Amino acid sequence: MAAAALRTAARHLAAPAALLAASQSRCNEHDERLANLKAEVALLRGENARLRRALDGDRLDVEALRLRIAAFARERDWDQFHTPRNILLALVGEVGELAECFQWKGEVARNLPEFSEPEKIHVGEELADVLIYTVRLADVCGISLNDCVPRKVAMNARKYPADEARGRADKYTAYASPKS
Repeated sequence: MAAAALRTAARHLAAPAALLAASQSRCNEHDERLANLKAEVALLRGENARLRRALDGDRLDVEALRLRIAAFARERDWDQFHTPRNILLALVGEVGELAECFQWKGEVARNLPEFSEPEKIHVGEELADVLIYTVRLADVCGISLNDCVPRKVAMNARKYPADEARGRADKYTAYASPKS
């Protein structure tokens, strides 16, 4: 009788052991999934940190800003509307809104000393809109601002040599040795 009781007890103990093994297997699968998700989150955090720096950091990262603006449009399914022409027209509209900030003010000194704090904030918002649409326009046109802006700055340095252009507001064609 003791042997039969031991066999019954062993069967009852085997079932929980099998359940425990199956449970551990599922836990291992969940642990592996969790580890994969954590790795993915870490990658996204790195990417998002770059995007945050583009918008919140000490320096503006044009490529990260481009990615953030593209994601913003994609999340709203606006790519269908973001043709070069439409973005250009929106950009022109934003430049007009920026110009309104200065309309009827006469000549305005640097740092806008005669503007109220809310007016300065508004100028900043309109400048941000102009920059956002400029970056978006370059993106939908397939033009890298990281490539073309330094090239254009170098071209302007050749067109407006410091020794000839210093203190002058003439077009580069007015200089003795115009370069293009």
